Amino acid sequence: MLKRMLSRVTAAALVIVALPSMAATKDLSYYLPQDVSYNPEITKPKDVLGYQVGEWHARPEQIVKYMEVLAEESDRITLEVTGRTHEQRPLLLLTVTSEKNHENIDDVRERHLAAADPSRDADPDNTPVVMYMGYSIHGDESSGSNAAILFAYYLAAAEGEAVDELLNDSVILLDPAFNPDGLARFAQWANQHRSQNLVADPQHREHVQPFIRGRVNHYWFDMNRDWLLLQHPESRARIANFQKWKPNVLTDYHEMGTNSTYFFQPGIPSRKNPLTPDENVRLTEILAAEHADSLDDIGSLYYTEESFDDFYYGKGSTYPDIQGAVGILFEQASSRGHLQDSVNGEVSFPFTIRNQFVASLSTIYGTHKNKSRFIEFQERAYDEGMEAAQKAKFEGYLIGDSSDPSRVEGLLEIFKQHGIKAYRVEKDIEQNGTQFKAGSSYYIPLAQAQYGLIQGIFSTRKNFPNNTFYDVSGWTLPLAFNVPFETHRGRIQIADNAWDAPKRKTSALTDAYAYAFNWNDYFAPGLLQELLEQNIHVRQTTKPFTVEGEQGRQEFSAGSIVVPKAYQQREWRDVQRRLATAAKEKGIQVTSIETGLTPEGVDLGSRNIQPVEKPSVMMLTGAGVNLYEAGETWYYLDRHVGIPLSMVDTERLSRADLTRYSHIIMVDGHYSNLDKQLRKKIQNWVSQGGTIIGQRGGAEWLAENGLLQTRFIDDAVFQNAFAKKRLSYEERDDFYAEQRIAGAIFSMDVDTSHPLFFGFPRDQMPVFKNSAAAMEEPESPFVSVARYSEQPLISGYTDERNREILKGKTNIAAHRLGSGQVIGFADNINFRAYFWGTAKLLSNAIYLAPRIQVYAKKLDDKAAADAAAEAH
Repeated sequence: MLKRMLSRVTAAALVIVALPSMAATKDLSYYLPQDVSYNPEITKPKDVLGYQVGEWHARPEQIVKYMEVLAEESDRITLEVTGRTHEQRPLLLLTVTSEKNHENIDDVRERHLAAADPSRDADPDNTPVVMYMGYSIHGDESSGSNAAILFAYYLAAAEGEAVDELLNDSVILLDPAFNPDGLARFAQWANQHRSQNLVADPQHREHVQPFIRGRVNHYWFDMNRDWLLLQHPESRARIANFQKWKPNVLTDYHEMGTNSTYFFQPGIPSRKNPLTPDENVRLTEILAAEHADSLDDIGSLYYTEESFDDFYYGKGSTYPDIQGAVGILFEQASSRGHLQDSVNGEVSFPFTIRNQFVASLSTIYGTHKNKSRFIEFQERAYDEGMEAAQKAKFEGYLIGDSSDPSRVEGLLEIFKQHGIKAYRVEKDIEQNGTQFKAGSSYYIPLAQAQYGLIQGIFSTRKNFPNNTFYDVSGWTLPLAFNVPFETHRGRIQIADNAWDAPKRKTSALTDAYAYAFNWNDYFAPGLLQELLEQNIHVRQTTKPFTVEGEQGRQEFSAGSIVVPKAYQQREWRDVQRRLATAAKEKGIQVTSIETGLTPEGVDLGSRNIQPVEKPSVMMLTGAGVNLYEAGETWYYLDRHVGIPLSMVDTERLSRADLTRYSHIIMVDGHYSNLDKQLRKKIQNWVSQGGTIIGQRGGAEWLAENGLLQTRFIDDAVFQNAFAKKRLSYEERDDFYAEQRIAGAIFSMDVDTSHPLFFGFPRDQMPVFKNSAAAMEEPESPFVSVARYSEQPLISGYTDERNREILKGKTNIAAHRLGSGQVIGFADNINFRAYFWGTAKLLSNAIYLAPRIQVYAKKLDDKAAADAAAEAH
């Protein structure tokens, strides 16, 4: 245990956490160790920032400027821009090592990479140890990025034998701001509320951020959940750096509640991912002893092994653990501004920076001191992974979905960025009853360097030693993309090279009567929206049809889009040109149609092929709304569909003109601030033809207020399923952990004949679930659109009692209300933007809502159906 490894506990460790609380400004002597000298030729932070570190919150552009200065002055540092954020801020990486190593940096990297290559042998004595030091992935946890300024100065200016040995044997990759957009937002907030006389009151405005916090990136995502998913440019740049260098240690500097002290890993021992080697924990403990010694010296309180876990490989401190490296999470009690009261006294911003800086030094010196152990562990981890692959009962995974190359390609792109080789299948193959078509399927062999990460990505584990999870318990990537997969053993015909793109059907557009494309492609809604934005008349079918063309008979399923020559306001040649350009950009096959008379199915003039109106979509934001789900919805509609989304805060809804909008989205949240008058306003808007879409808490609000005619399962049903008698106090955490659905993947049975599921290939598909929300069976047989399967859990943890309650329950419902529609999703259909398999449901809820004709009550629905029949 770590506690037995600590060689000493000094009296200084008992000093209260917030000793340095009174002065807002500290000079460099407060932060820097005095056991080295400092090169006077290296510019100090104040000379660039204009103030001492910690006096103000440094903005990203100030950090960039200072790093540029250091790279110019120091022969130890090279600086590169590895990417840009959504807001086009540069993402920096400083490579820090000795001048001699810089002269042969490619050779240095190659010698290091031998340890992560099972086909090569590393020489620990001649292999540099590589450390990736990263800061403030949550922008309002800014002590990390401000400490990075000091850390960079130290690496550039510190002189002495210990520094020289460190730089000769090591490469330090310094990433000073993981999340510049969030950091900029928070620095602006904290600085604009800074008084000359600092205010420590936790209720002071400086310490209470608005709805859009600095924690998140531009699209309001928690970037510390995107390491594996790679949906954002910040993550893609970071992982490219990681895979280029394969570091031995990666650090991730965070902040936590103001009333805490300082945490560093190891975390709770029982909450380690079972795939992570035990030696990873031992090496973490070795470094923990170094952190403890350093924090003892400055009298800071700290703790380990009581919080946080190392389970989800999509977090920064856990992503390295399955790749022969050691990830370390640091959590500093936050001043969340410049000075804040806590149970321990006042916590000052300079104090939080110093702890992060000191832990940075203990990391690099502790790693360097144990250099051979880290390199040997890395080499052993990769070698043992290859040995495990050879002993496995199968040789690899097959994935594929011929119905949608875009989803397959989206999944494949993630594999490629993680260095996982996937080879296109060149001959049809069947495995366990699943067909994998040539050209659209891929084979991922186990026997490759990233064996461990492959296992983590494909895992469908449902049982765990500890059922308490800090984050999700299941994240199986093929399930998220709704791409079938199977294990495979035996011969298989595959392409010579990895990552070849899926083969797509293409056809040149000829002058025609009309054009059509299927709705099955993930980016089909984006193509539709692009045409609508260009005022091109388009129509969408609710019935299938076939056409005869140059490539023979082609089938178009319900939901397919038709672009006819009729009713166009533009010249037909202009329409053709714009359609061809947009289709090529989206990678979607468009078919030329010579006649409106079809050999099978409806003809092109059928009333079952109706015009599509350009949607005007509004989403409620602000007080009570789940920031993450709002960001996910914004991101999907903006980046993947191209809809200009209006966002209106709940506080302003009473003044909003709802007639501007065709659709309103209510994501998860607590909407108690919507009073009776607002409820009536929304209900009238729906009755007059609007479509309202609720997700999780938003759907529950619709049900509770009479818009969505369903009933959510009462919380008491779940609570009563768990015994409450004769439990000891120490069982409290386990008791509540059992009841929680901690981010699992469920199977749902869906009605593919319903407009909400047009373009979806199968009648059973995965959905992400992280709450117990579900609906009882509605009165009308046609309102329930999807239900949880009889065996609902397919990946992650959910207690059997919860599964028993949820099986067969409705999780998607939709019906008419007056002239409008109400749609409710019990789950987050676009979780963290990587659940491409269900994300398109939101597009269907927007474009195909007018095709939903069912009413919630049987008699009303029958009357409407009779009226429709008479109209025909």
